[in-house]
Amino acid sequence: MKMRLVLICLLAFISSAGAQNGNYFLSHYSPSSEKINYLSFQIAQDEKGVLYFANKTGVVEFDGRNWNVAPTPGAVFTITATGGEVFVGGVNGFGWLHWNGDNQRTYQSLSDQHPEATNIFASHVSKDKIFLINEGNLFAVNGATGQIETSIKVTADQKAFTGLFEIGGNIYVETEGTSLLKVNQNKFVSPSFTLPTMRDVLFTSTLTNSNKALIADEAGRLFLTYGESAVREIQIKDKSYLLNNIIVNGAWVNESLIAIGTLRGGVFFFNPDTGDTEEITNYYTGLPDNEVFALHTDSNLGVWVAHSYGFTRIAPFIPFRSFDHYPGLQGNLLCAQSFEEQVYVGTTLGLFRLTKEEVYRDEVVFETQQVESIKKETNSIESKQGKSRIFSLLKKKKKKAPELEQESIPKQGKVKLLQKKTRRALIALNYVYKRIVGIEGKVFQMQHADGRLIASGLGGVYEIKGLTASSIIKEPIRTIFLSPSLKQLVVGTLTEDIRTFASTEKGWIETHQLDTLSDFISHMFEDKLQNLWLCGRTKIHKVETVDNEITDIIDVPFSNPSMDETVGIAYGTEVYIATSGVFNRYDRGLGKLVRYDSLPSPKKYFASAGNFWFYDEHRWRTVDPRVQAALKLEWLSLFSDIRFLAPAEKSEGLWVITGTNELYKFSSNKILAENKDYPLFLREVRGEQTKLIPARAIQVSQLESSLNFEFIQPDYVSFQAQEYRYQVKGLTQNWSAWSPSNNKVNFSYLPPGDYQLEIQSKNLMGKISEVELVKLEVTPPYWKQPWFYASEFIFFSVLVFLTMKLGAANSRYRYLSSLLSLLTFILLIQFIQTIVASLITLKSSPVMDFFIQVLIALLILPIESYLRKFMTRTAAKKFD
Repeated sequence: MKMRLVLICLLAFISSAGAQNGNYFLSHYSPSSEKINYLSFQIAQDEKGVLYFANKTGVVEFDGRNWNVAPTPGAVFTITATGGEVFVGGVNGFGWLHWNGDNQRTYQSLSDQHPEATNIFASHVSKDKIFLINEGNLFAVNGATGQIETSIKVTADQKAFTGLFEIGGNIYVETEGTSLLKVNQNKFVSPSFTLPTMRDVLFTSTLTNSNKALIADEAGRLFLTYGESAVREIQIKDKSYLLNNIIVNGAWVNESLIAIGTLRGGVFFFNPDTGDTEEITNYYTGLPDNEVFALHTDSNLGVWVAHSYGFTRIAPFIPFRSFDHYPGLQGNLLCAQSFEEQVYVGTTLGLFRLTKEEVYRDEVVFETQQVESIKKETNSIESKQGKSRIFSLLKKKKKKAPELEQESIPKQGKVKLLQKKTRRALIALNYVYKRIVGIEGKVFQMQHADGRLIASGLGGVYEIKGLTASSIIKEPIRTIFLSPSLKQLVVGTLTEDIRTFASTEKGWIETHQLDTLSDFISHMFEDKLQNLWLCGRTKIHKVETVDNEITDIIDVPFSNPSMDETVGIAYGTEVYIATSGVFNRYDRGLGKLVRYDSLPSPKKYFASAGNFWFYDEHRWRTVDPRVQAALKLEWLSLFSDIRFLAPAEKSEGLWVITGTNELYKFSSNKILAENKDYPLFLREVRGEQTKLIPARAIQVSQLESSLNFEFIQPDYVSFQAQEYRYQVKGLTQNWSAWSPSNNKVNFSYLPPGDYQLEIQSKNLMGKISEVELVKLEVTPPYWKQPWFYASEFIFFSVLVFLTMKLGAANSRYRYLSSLLSLLTFILLIQFIQTIVASLITLKSSPVMDFFIQVLIALLILPIESYLRKFMTRTAAKKFD
């Protein structure tokens, strides 16, 4: 019976490990700030998508681009985000994050009046309340006001609180003296369900928008409950992995996937309905460390892991699977190819194949055998040859572990014994990379050839059969191409020779059809008119064929000042060539290449596996729009440094090699759209000396008009591909270009006036989000404002009036009156100019401003002349 159970478990494990699916997509974050410690105890996310880490150094904040630390009086053990507020608890009590007088978002304590509120180790949200707990007290805090509404002390029977949990929207506690208790109207009552375990609860996790809860106990058992209904235990098929590596935390990913963090085995993913293992993410599959500090699932179904080397986001539902973490792969990756449901990878050190490997171990089993007894005594058994060896072993087993066990020894007849045997047992099916024998050095190109796999590199050209390679040509190769028109393999060598080979029953033979050509050939392809195109550095060789025979060779020269490698592709009847960052199209009427401007200039480009790929600084594209739409190439914008692309098996995806030596399989037909778009919001406004509170309406003085606006839309999937653009109404009517850096809008100087700042963001799928207008008012200093000039004008007008009165009484004040009149006219001009400038906004140079001032002075000159004459007549009348 025991042997049958072992075989059933073994077969189940084999079936679950037999799929070659690759590993989950991982993104690693290691903030370089010395203020950030990697020891984090809990992770939370607010409604804007910003992540918060309960950290040894305080509250660590991450919005996808920026890391920030809000210092706290001590280490933070627990953190909860709800309703736009972030509540934290730790060594020195609990509080929340708020704006202070210096416009900095900092920690504010809510427990200053409660000296017993120390060492807060857990928190949960229920409805509009936040519950926090330490060994001696349970606190309930109003989520809107931050006021402590309830404080419940532990009783003598309970001894100490040991846990705080949320199940089905209700709060539960655990104490040293009692089992799980429900918090109901400031009292503890027994739960309406029975948990079938005598061990303490380790953690709970509730599925988003559901009352389905996961409960784990300290014995490593996992349970499911719907609200507060009956509890059932999850039968995990690979439970031994969890028991051996010790469960520490866990979280739902979605309804069919749960992530369990372990102490020494990374993250274990399984299906709660079937108990099947979906993935194990540990050091061997890309996780920097197997010890999991904290675990959290974000709103886009990504699992965040805090560990000793920073933070890692595991993305089970991104359509990329990693294939470079299997053991055995050596060297920098250069190419990948699917052939007969096998994966081949060419590197700088050779060619490797991903191979299923059976892992065995020797195990001891006991088989029941029947042995004829010879003597009738029950205390001795002898064979025909004399005294049996079995007797001595039976005596030995009474003192030590049983090697042989005697079930019964009758006085005569047959004896049933368990016989010890050793056998090789299959314990797992692993995938490892194995080197293809017969190839040394770089392998940078592979191609299918009539049901065969051809590989080429610096060692020559090879035909691959299983795990061995047979040589076709032993000479360093630059490129190869199987010509459908010639039905031959065309080879461009490093010595600039062009050699051709045909496949026969006896193997590959050289045909010498292109021996007359000699050039640096970097790429070859064919069009639909049976023309073979050989791409050189300064000219294209057009090889015309009819009925598998070469009829003509035409050289098409072109300009290549940077001497880049030339690549090309035929799309329909058109031929496109790219070199030196420029697209060219072959004009059949002119017989030459002409510049093609209908496609954006490629910043990066290469040709592989019969297609041409280029990066236009925004996304990866190809000439054929049907391929682009079918494969959903927008996802490739996750990587700006791709250096190889090739179709996967059955054209259902692509092999992708990045500049950081990673190999991914992209499956466009397995894309699961993520379920949440985070909002675009104004994160920060900074002046030269001050930091302003982000708001929809901002007013600053002209003296502080050097401003920096930073907008952010959290995106942990494609933050590298996230682009922004903006326009400033009142300053310009044009949008800026799309750029990842345009989320920051900097103004070195803004003249007085009213402005409206508008910004948009675009994710890798092309979806555009925009924020509401931010109104910005730049006010001049008080000495440049109309009211100040008006007060000056009134003041000097009064002086002029008094001087005129004095001048009428005494001629000595006549010159003083004239001087004051002049000052009054100057202030009048300045006043009118300020009014005009506030009503009309003009872009002008200092010279133009001078002429505007002159024009205003000329317009006021008649008024000045009239007033002067009036004052002169008035003074003359007084003296007459």
